[in-house]
Amino acid sequence: MIDKVLILKSDLNLLVLPIGSLPSWVQSIFERFGELNGVADDAMKGDVDALQKLKLIRDESGVSVVFLGLDEDGFDDKFITCGNSLSKDFKVLSIGLDEDTKIDGKVKDEVDGNGFYTDSSVFEYKGYKGRPIFAVEVTNNTKLDQFLTNLSTPQNEVTVAPSVLDLLKLKNNEASLFSYSKMYLDWLMKNQFCPGCGSKVAPIDAGTKLLCTSNPKEVDCPVKRTKVNNVCFPRTDPVTIIAVLSQDGKKILLGHNKRHRKEFGSKMFTTVAGFMEPGETIEESTTREIWEETGCKVSRIKIMKSQPWPFPACLMIGCFGYVEFNGVNEKINLELDKELDECRWFDVEDIRKLAFGESIEGLEMVQDITLPFSGSIAFELIKAAVAPEKSRL
Repeated sequence: MIDKVLILKSDLNLLVLPIGSLPSWVQSIFERFGELNGVADDAMKGDVDALQKLKLIRDESGVSVVFLGLDEDGFDDKFITCGNSLSKDFKVLSIGLDEDTKIDGKVKDEVDGNGFYTDSSVFEYKGYKGRPIFAVEVTNNTKLDQFLTNLSTPQNEVTVAPSVLDLLKLKNNEASLFSYSKMYLDWLMKNQFCPGCGSKVAPIDAGTKLLCTSNPKEVDCPVKRTKVNNVCFPRTDPVTIIAVLSQDGKKILLGHNKRHRKEFGSKMFTTVAGFMEPGETIEESTTREIWEETGCKVSRIKIMKSQPWPFPACLMIGCFGYVEFNGVNEKINLELDKELDECRWFDVEDIRKLAFGESIEGLEMVQDITLPFSGSIAFELIKAAVAPEKSRL
């Protein structure tokens, strides 16, 4: 039995909050997939029967499952293992409760009058207590997909998110949970075959690794031949995102990307961003991206904060870049990689009023622009860069 499931369709058309005990036919789907871990150790040792079973389970299940972690105290003080809190409105729906079902341990279930788990509902295993949380890809299972879609009613309080922008409406930890799920599910969807020999791969270790299922007696797989690692792990693509300021902190450089459509007659001006090249340091990548997109040359970089961005598997590394105005460094040139169609140096005070929702009446430079969505790292960087505190410099 899976005590709790977080459902996320990879195309982001359906976001469903954690669901409690499921009807038996739904449980059987996940239990079948759960057999992967039962044979993973033997498969890692090259057992042919175990490898074949891994292959068959992935082919037949129609779903991908990833264990995200254990909520240890009822969505209150701690979430999984990172010490963050989930909000009290992150409810758990109980459906078809089966008191006799266990997973190598015991699940204590208490449900209130509305069908939601109470804080005392926990899963116990070898001294660990809490609620297991899983991400499940259901796109290839029509029956399960329809079942979850039908749950999205006001009575069940299950949420359907019609677009990716709805993630920005979630509180930080809930959004992080969906981001974590999206990155793993996207990786599982795109990686069906071994990069070394082309054989089918199967997820092991609760969906966080992929093992080649080739028969070692028939296929000489170069991935399996390595001494250190014979499995595939998810990749993370580092991206630097930079709020560019003048050295004295009075000016901020923002640009409009050609890909961004106008919203209500305004253009969205945002920070500079780009993927890191292999072997680059964060400082080198930041300096290069600023020059490529804007033509400006920075003299100092300050790393501020990072944020996962699951489209598909990025880690956004937020920085400040400082330009010393000398008649050359601050000159804008958009002809290098032609990613921006407009770029301007703004007065920090003007952008501060826009970012903090103050009146911008009479401020011509910011009348025709909008900033990135609140909650995005781009907006948070801009807001921090233009905040009145001197500590930002």
